[in-house]
Amino acid sequence: MLTRAILCLFAFAATAAAQQQPSLGPDDFVDPRRRDGVLFISRLVLGVSSNLIDDYRPLHQNGGVLSLANSLYVANFQFDYKHSEVRGADHNGDVVLTKCGCQPPLYFPTAPPPGATPLAPLPGSKDTLQAAWYHSVKGRDAEPRFMLRYRLTLTRQEIGTEIQSQTGQTLSRMSGREQSIGVDADTYFHVGAHDVYGSVAFARTARTGTNDDRRQSELTYTGRFPAIAAGKVLLRSTLTVGGVSDRGVTGLNVVNPMFEAFFHDWRTRANFHLIWSPQATRSRDRGWETQQQVAFFVDRALYVHLFRPR
Repeated sequence: MLTRAILCLFAFAATAAAQQQPSLGPDDFVDPRRRDGVLFISRLVLGVSSNLIDDYRPLHQNGGVLSLANSLYVANFQFDYKHSEVRGADHNGDVVLTKCGCQPPLYFPTAPPPGATPLAPLPGSKDTLQAAWYHSVKGRDAEPRFMLRYRLTLTRQEIGTEIQSQTGQTLSRMSGREQSIGVDADTYFHVGAHDVYGSVAFARTARTGTNDDRRQSELTYTGRFPAIAAGKVLLRSTLTVGGVSDRGVTGLNVVNPMFEAFFHDWRTRANFHLIWSPQATRSRDRGWETQQQVAFFVDRALYVHLFRPR
């Protein structure tokens, strides 16, 4: 019964908080007031997506994802290690570039020019470390305090590049990486009779050791709207707005609504998510563009253990 109660809480929490960046996978917010002791959860995520998007950069291909997340909840703190494997339908593994014999040498395909949306790394492996702190704030009179979370996220992805001659001979290899550090903070305030929930996020991403080293900063706000129950299906939506650098424009250049249908199956203890995310971004080169991402994924807790205090 204890495990069932924890899974019930986790199933709801998985749809209750926003990701720092749009991604395939549920959130892992667990209110410290709902547990007594140290909680450990190991969770598996399997999913597919049309029109993959990585950090506000379209990959222009479909793909699938497998992710293993391990979360430890101690007092008001949360620690996570997540490993994901993303596989695209068209291109995976090392980037392959052709080098011409001209001087100075040119590489094909060429990298996007300044002012254009950068290319995302090809689908591959990614590791994420997170540390978070939960803090409650006062709500309305005669209502319980609201629990907010403040989180630090570190991610790393290896990027290999193979340089070939025009005849297909391998000339050299490059070993690069993309690393990101970000913080996000939940927010709560009320306007009249309406409670407003959201998250402010800032992240800095740097790609090095490639022929197209890029850096971008992101500052976004995600508003979370009240969920609606449609029978056994929970419907929720969010709206992310903000700015991303290295696009040749300043100010607002990201508008990303997200709509999710969530269902928890008590027999299998699995959570099913269907997401539609039309993401609009603006660059100097192309102006406003919209990428329609549709994703379906399933997550299930593989192991749950509550270490009760003695």
